[in-house]
Amino acid sequence: MSHLALLVAVGLAATACSNPGDPSDLSTSSTSPTTTMIETRPSLTEELAPDWIGEVVNLHDLGDDACFNQYSWFQDERLVEIDTRVPCEGPHQFEIYRRAQHPARRGAPWPGDREMEVFATAECYNTFSDFVGTIYELSELELGFLVPRQTDFEHEAAQFRGVHCYVFSADGTDLVGSAGGSLR
Repeated sequence: MSHLALLVAVGLAATACSNPGDPSDLSTSSTSPTTTMIETRPSLTEELAPDWIGEVVNLHDLGDDACFNQYSWFQDERLVEIDTRVPCEGPHQFEIYRRAQHPARRGAPWPGDREMEVFATAECYNTFSDFVGTIYELSELELGFLVPRQTDFEHEAAQFRGVHCYVFSADGTDLVGSAGGSLR
């Protein structure tokens, strides 16, 4: 056997017997390629604030038959979101059709996210057909709801229990005029 063949055989045997997890193995042989993973944080695309329509509001302050739009954009790598109240006669994204109070007694602890969602879903679903004029399953509208946060629910003075039910177009188009009695 030639010296070259012997060196190749010894090199292959040494490579085959090495422990790939051993950090002292700094082999750069083509039989055991190394990969380097670089962890990077994705950068968010900076966006300009949209030209919004309406007055900026806290949705919890809106009552029945109020219409609103939502806007969001990224600024300084953080998500900015605002809600604006707009006239229902013109184009709008959402319309509040019901406000209900959770029946928890004053001073009661937060019932949990699941309980609030169950209560809101039942309230909004049960009053949907009275507002729109057709049952939810046959409507082209979707329903949504806004529930209080735990801190607002348990706050000593405020104790906000309000649930807001709203409708919006299933295909994402703006609504024009009230959805009340629209049979949509």
